[in-house]
Amino acid sequence: MQIVMKRISKKFRIVIPVLLTIMIIGHTGCNDWLNIEPESELIKQEFWKTSDDVMAVMAATYNAMRETTIKSFLLGEVRADFISVAGGEFSDYSRIGNNNISSTNWVVRWGAYYNTINLANTVMYYAPLMQEVDKSISNRELEGIEAEMLFLRSLSYFYLVRIWKDVPLVLEPTISDTVGFYIPKSPENVVLNQVVDDLKRASALAFTDQFRGDLVDYKGRANKYAIQALLADVLLWQERYTECVTYCDSVINTGIFSLEPNTDWFDLYYPGNSMSESLFEIQYDDDLEGQENPMYYSLLSQINVAIEKIAYNVTADIRFLRKRGPIWKYRGTDETGAGFRVRTDNERDANFIYYRYADILLMKAEALAELGDLENANNLVTTVAERAGVTHIPTFSLDDFRNVLLAERGREFAGEGKRWFDVLRFAKKDGFEDKQRLVDILLGKASDAQELAIMRTKVIDTMSYYLPIHQDEIQYNRNLEQNPFYDR
Repeated sequence: MQIVMKRISKKFRIVIPVLLTIMIIGHTGCNDWLNIEPESELIKQEFWKTSDDVMAVMAATYNAMRETTIKSFLLGEVRADFISVAGGEFSDYSRIGNNNISSTNWVVRWGAYYNTINLANTVMYYAPLMQEVDKSISNRELEGIEAEMLFLRSLSYFYLVRIWKDVPLVLEPTISDTVGFYIPKSPENVVLNQVVDDLKRASALAFTDQFRGDLVDYKGRANKYAIQALLADVLLWQERYTECVTYCDSVINTGIFSLEPNTDWFDLYYPGNSMSESLFEIQYDDDLEGQENPMYYSLLSQINVAIEKIAYNVTADIRFLRKRGPIWKYRGTDETGAGFRVRTDNERDANFIYYRYADILLMKAEALAELGDLENANNLVTTVAERAGVTHIPTFSLDDFRNVLLAERGREFAGEGKRWFDVLRFAKKDGFEDKQRLVDILLGKASDAQELAIMRTKVIDTMSYYLPIHQDEIQYNRNLEQNPFYDR
């Protein structure tokens, strides 16, 4: 594994070469992900010849996931109550944030996630065949490759389900004209059950410490712990709380991870890749061909933050010291001392964090509370709150604890693309028994009494919490059915 990883290290951190983009991504267009029927065996004949080709397309798969970052961030925030975007080139996201949602809005296209899925499927299809022509790939390496691709495919499906609910489940690559191009939606539970099965297999196959070293070469790839974090998150979404605790404990009991101390908390964001707390983050590195996080191009200046809704103690909570707000995670270089230095033009490369150890602790706290163990659930929240310099007051009513935990998650993960998904998960517990918290957030966006009256009639329908399928997808794929809330 060591030799192969050294050969591909830079490819995981830079933009994929144009030739590779044309040959691989070009076969799965970003908007119409199934509308080009590839010539049978073309890619195999022209590209899949050596182990380097496998590693190059693995790199392309991570790069495709990187291309979803802005969408994942904004759709994880703008419909909630903390962050909004002013408009400009993000005006279509702003419309969604204001509940003005249409199937003609380009934002509701899901092709970027399916590009990642198709590339992952392609790697898993071709990688085993490479042993026939390149004996340097060992069976153990193939297992590791499969684990990484299952992780990226599963992560993509988890976003798809949380944003659109029922989506097409595609498990084979579009590499032949024999592939079905009119795939219907599968129910959410079918997709997520597949994801859980895939992640359990990936966890068994994955490497452990190989991607946690100090060397730049190892950063940004999914190992066993990243896979288990995603698996715990999916199980929490499915209300499979006992299993969620099991996989949280699988990470906790390694003894490898811990929260960054109060004094070094901002190391999570600058320089990033915390050896103690990071589990998985998409990489950016300005030293490698000026690879900037795309948030810097124009998004950061367009974000509005309602700090007063997030922080209850801005003088003590290090996460909101001096009211810098969550976007400082991307703009700044520290959150201590008198400097508060803004990143320079060649430091605009903050990673996008998907999972860190605080996630594990708070996911376990939520699952334990739902199982009735409020004492240990409170202890975990206390651990996270005290790291931030604030005090958690234990509560032993499940309803009250849910409110406290959701608020603590809001403070801990502010600006990390999680808020809407958190609110939706809490709302849908026990068959949307607790949807009022989500309804209140949505109704709070009404600009006047007339709009409020109209919105009240809409938010009753729980399918309104999910986005429509873009009209182009509906027109192309005769087997797709629109989200019924938007099909009126």
